[in-house]
Amino acid sequence: MRDRTMLPGSVLVLALGLAGCGGPDSSPTPLSPSSLLPPALAPAPPGSGFPPGTLTGVSLSGAVYELTPTGRKPIARALVYCELCSKETHAFATADDEGFYQFSGDLAMGGGVWLTPGVPTPIIVGSYNPDFKDPPGLPATQGPGWRNVLINGDTRFDIELVRRAAATP
Repeated sequence: MRDRTMLPGSVLVLALGLAGCGGPDSSPTPLSPSSLLPPALAPAPPGSGFPPGTLTGVSLSGAVYELTPTGRKPIARALVYCELCSKETHAFATADDEGFYQFSGDLAMGGGVWLTPGVPTPIIVGSYNPDFKDPPGLPATQGPGWRNVLINGDTRFDIELVRRAAATP
């Protein structure tokens, strides 16, 4: 079931899940909820403030998955954060059992995405399962877990995570 409700502790779970995403030699560093927000978004036109752009009745959805030898396997309960989704911004979506997440485009229900033409929308993905991390070779953005999505109308954006190597005793 899709759930956009920010549960108590969701930010903490996301922070803890992403804290160790720096590789095998990095030690986890506790993050505060404010450290999950992007350091800077695309510049807003003078005097427009935050959020930048225009609230637009479009949705963002997709699947969070891992690629296995037998194909895509959904990652249930992955948490996706979108800075510029919903009327109030700071929206969360939890992937269902099929790995599906969605940010509604229904403006009447407080959905939509704040868009500036040609400027990607930053999102961050985390997993309740610490066995997952970003795949190698992602473009550098704001840090581990971050993705930039160019939204033009209703957009499907699938997110791949990979399993961490098993620890050796």
